[in-house]
Amino acid sequence: MKDKKVDEKVKNLIAKRMLTENKRKKRKEALIKKILADIDDIPPFSQIATKALKLINDPKSSAIDIGKVISHDQALTAKVLRMANSAYYGFPRKVATVGEAIVILGYDTLKSVVFALSMRGFYDRPAKGYALQKGELWRHAVACALTARLIGNYINYYDSEEPFVAGLLHDVGKLVLSDYVKEEYEKITDALTSQNSTFLDAERAVLGFEHQEIGMKISEKWNLPEKIVEAIGFHHNPTEAKIDPLLVSIVHVADFICLSLGIGIGADGMLYALEGKALEIVGINSTELDGLISQVTDAVKEIDLILN
Repeated sequence: MKDKKVDEKVKNLIAKRMLTENKRKKRKEALIKKILADIDDIPPFSQIATKALKLINDPKSSAIDIGKVISHDQALTAKVLRMANSAYYGFPRKVATVGEAIVILGYDTLKSVVFALSMRGFYDRPAKGYALQKGELWRHAVACALTARLIGNYINYYDSEEPFVAGLLHDVGKLVLSDYVKEEYEKITDALTSQNSTFLDAERAVLGFEHQEIGMKISEKWNLPEKIVEAIGFHHNPTEAKIDPLLVSIVHVADFICLSLGIGIGADGMLYALEGKALEIVGINSTELDGLISQVTDAVKEIDLILN
């Protein structure tokens, strides 16, 4: 008789736990659905940027063809001409046409500028939930993108622009989650201090998910390539990547370098550790990492060219 009562208590306890878990799961699904619905009207790229990127990726297109498309966007035209005429590129005479500027900058740099400027309107807002003022998350995104490209070039990653795009978009989940994190900020802070957990763990404990997961769902909604989606979704957990662990590790290391340099540090900025395994996957040692950090300091000049 006693055993039956014990069995009944265990069954009731299991049933309660399952009910709680189901409620938590439904709450998580409903919140994610709401968050994704909130960004329905925010396309990842403008029509002009989309056309320009399509032409840049078309080997049959010329600089003149691309220039004609870019010329329809005054801000993009001004940025391309300004970069081509900057001391950073050191061209001996003034560049007057977009086509000529494209030849000087090269297609890789042009892609970077188009991607970065297309995302500026989306990124260049305060992320108060993460204690980031207007422009800080944007600056961090561009810095991480340039650093990821630098690392990719250093190790001869086969595509120089994939690391840039993945780096640029890696924290897109933060911007979307910012308001939700702000509402629950005290709970997240309490979880950090009481449980000695990482910011990701605290986000997950309070919200049911974290900014990587939301970023991954946003990038899936935007129909980005699978490996870019993965890099966004696992940039703090590169060892869990399956499709392209190298790309994810590049973004992870780039993110760490930028945070180490104080670019875009928010409430969570120093609460992410560098995965030693990621350095192994990338194929660099701590000495090479120090060298890359000094190169990133120089690359800040390019960041300023893109931002200003």
